[in-house]
Amino acid sequence: MVDAAHQDLGYESIAVAEGVAGPEMAVNAGIEAVRWSGVPAEEFGLVLHSSCWFQGIDLWTPSAYVANRTVGRAAFPVDIGKNCNSGMGALHLATSYLLAGFASEALLTTGDHFAPPMLDRWNMQLNMILGDAGTALTLSSRAGFARILSTAVGADNSLEPWLRGAAPFRSMPGQECPVALLERGAQHASTPEAAGSWERYEAGLVKVVWQALSEAGLGTGDVRRAVVPFMHRGGGQSENYDVLGFSEKQSLWEYGRTVGHLGAGDQYAGLHHLVQQGAVAPGDIVLLVGSGPGFGFSAAVVEILELP
Repeated sequence: MVDAAHQDLGYESIAVAEGVAGPEMAVNAGIEAVRWSGVPAEEFGLVLHSSCWFQGIDLWTPSAYVANRTVGRAAFPVDIGKNCNSGMGALHLATSYLLAGFASEALLTTGDHFAPPMLDRWNMQLNMILGDAGTALTLSSRAGFARILSTAVGADNSLEPWLRGAAPFRSMPGQECPVALLERGAQHASTPEAAGSWERYEAGLVKVVWQALSEAGLGTGDVRRAVVPFMHRGGGQSENYDVLGFSEKQSLWEYGRTVGHLGAGDQYAGLHHLVQQGAVAPGDIVLLVGSGPGFGFSAAVVEILELP
């Protein structure tokens, strides 16, 4: 099931859902997040639902489903589809929305079930094994256990072909089974445009993180924990946390290796894990970092105010 290369990535276990779709998991997480916030559900004016993969029904609006079953019929719902960077992109957008005064509370959710036969979660990408999850985060302009000090986003769209390769455009979904991401990546790797891609990826990621920390008036030395995507290159290659100047201990790899890469939800799940396990304390700075195919980059600097 899992080839030798993916066995060497360092994952210990993977979260696999049975008989439940991504939006259903998002609803469960959203209900818990709203309850945890202590804010009445009807006061949430915005719901952003993020995902990477099929949401259970074709030509449908999962964000409206999530909103109706978590905070009610009136919240404005939006689906965010920036793949693995969707959750962090939603955080950036929702923060701006609240600062503009359009709402005082927002619910952000993610939900994905990476199911066969369309996807081979075990061997689909070079540096990850995909895990199923629903995650959620609430934002408020009035109160909370933590404060967002800054957010930043960026992109290098020249890296887009890594997931497209030489695949032709089609008029309907489901014509590639399973989805052949490794093959597409190999196709692009053989082209001149692929040269220097890892260096461009590193530069984009570092730039966004530096911007977020700079705007918060902080440096990497001020960061207690850095929640980076739950991916691992293995084989002694540099990891995302290495590129950013953090140790594996500062990252949440010890948690990520037990659940897999949760699509758009690594950062929400990681922050929740830190708080739930008492791994952070008031005054600690947590850096949330996202990246996704395209490539897009994002970062948020969070100060823990109190443990809920």
